[in-house]
Amino acid sequence: MELALTSSVVPIQDPGLARLYAYWDEKRGSREFPARADIDPLDFAYMLGNINLIDVLHDPLRFRIRLYGSNLAARMNFDMTGRDLDDHPCPEFRARVARDWQQTVESRQISHKMIDEWMDDRRVRYESLRLPLSTDGHVIDMLLVGVMHLDVQIRS
Repeated sequence: MELALTSSVVPIQDPGLARLYAYWDEKRGSREFPARADIDPLDFAYMLGNINLIDVLHDPLRFRIRLYGSNLAARMNFDMTGRDLDDHPCPEFRARVARDWQQTVESRQISHKMIDEWMDDRRVRYESLRLPLSTDGHVIDMLLVGVMHLDVQIRS
């Protein structure tokens, strides 16, 4: 089964994210999505500090951050592990991420973006890859998200 990559026409740039996509695709096999049980974090230890594992809750659609990568927490100066996306302290960033995750779930496609914009008085530049997971093979109940920051500037 061929699965399209919804993207900003830019192919995956970061080698770690490209490896993560290849791993996800291998674990998926002939299914639409792999399950969380198929994924072993030790297989992508090279990315762990840059991984978010997101619970996708339905009716209404919302997101709970099961794991917030340690590199991401250090960069942002807070840890979102165990918290709902609605609790994220940066409103513009929170809205951007909510749209991206919602688009991934609703399109039933992996998604990839290069971001370079001002949000919450910070210029953020990062590459993000969002990979759906499904326990039953149909309902997307998790996202495996890899994020590679290029840099962050604070508006003075």
